[in-house]
Amino acid sequence: MKLQDAVSDYLNYISVEKGHAKATCKSYAAWLRHMLAWLNENGYPDPDLSVFDPTVLRRYQYTLSGRGCRPRTIRGAFAPIKALGHFLVANGAIQSNPTATLTMPKRDAAQRLTVSTEEVERLLQAVERIRHPRKKALNRALLSVLIYSGLRAQELLDLEVGHVNIANKSLLVASGKGSKSRQLFPPAECIAALSEWLALREPDCKLPFLFMYDRGRRIGYQSLCKTVEEIKALADLADQPNIKCHSLRHAFATRMMENGAPIKAIQSALGHSITETTFRYLHHGEVQNKLMSKYAALSSHTDQEPQAATKPTGQRAEFMVNRRRSSRRRQQ
Repeated sequence: MKLQDAVSDYLNYISVEKGHAKATCKSYAAWLRHMLAWLNENGYPDPDLSVFDPTVLRRYQYTLSGRGCRPRTIRGAFAPIKALGHFLVANGAIQSNPTATLTMPKRDAAQRLTVSTEEVERLLQAVERIRHPRKKALNRALLSVLIYSGLRAQELLDLEVGHVNIANKSLLVASGKGSKSRQLFPPAECIAALSEWLALREPDCKLPFLFMYDRGRRIGYQSLCKTVEEIKALADLADQPNIKCHSLRHAFATRMMENGAPIKAIQSALGHSITETTFRYLHHGEVQNKLMSKYAALSSHTDQEPQAATKPTGQRAEFMVNRRRSSRRRQQ
């Protein structure tokens, strides 16, 4: 069996049978084709499955490292290769997964994009300066869903009119990652923005999608990104590379946590299958680490203005209450 055929079968499997997200399938396909191209350029033209072995894959790993790829990038490149190995073993094409003996580099700390609350507020204020009523309502609704619901870009673009329930104040995400659906109850500001947009959206559109340019054209990913860039320019934030569709999703998760939401509630809202993924979206630790500039300084704390202690919220507050109750019982 040719490796190219095995890759094609695997990509069809994750797309049709597993129902992976389009972005995941696209990323996996890109890396697997990159591996095939590398094989062809390095003495393995039209390779069969015998080439899919630890020695060759280790050479490919060294090549990526030699080109300056970060550890996170290398791990990302080998995620579909490992999955391909599992697929071939499960279908009896090979005896064992050749990636099992490979050691991946440790994850490095990614420079994650964050969006401050002040920047979010400036974006919302900027939309109100748009003069055209329909464009203002459309951009306000798009931005509100990103900010207040934390949807993935494709989830937002796949929303249909029937997925919005104004009376119930809910939003149905019917095409979540991995073909999973979830119902969200965003804040009143988001529902109001959606209600205003629905009042101006043409009722005789040819497509059922919520966000439409006109009666016959839906908004796509590039158009969504362009809209965010236009709003950034209106807010005088055009030079801020941290403000992207996905970083607004991160900001949503962090805001929920700082307002006391349990981790399981955040996981459910984001549509994550495992909690570990949700933790990577939370930037609370970065905010705390910035306090080093104050508390690690050699200057005396008495030189600084006293600040009121921050009241604990969420799981932290619950833990402290339970600890005080236990202490009282022991004293009794």
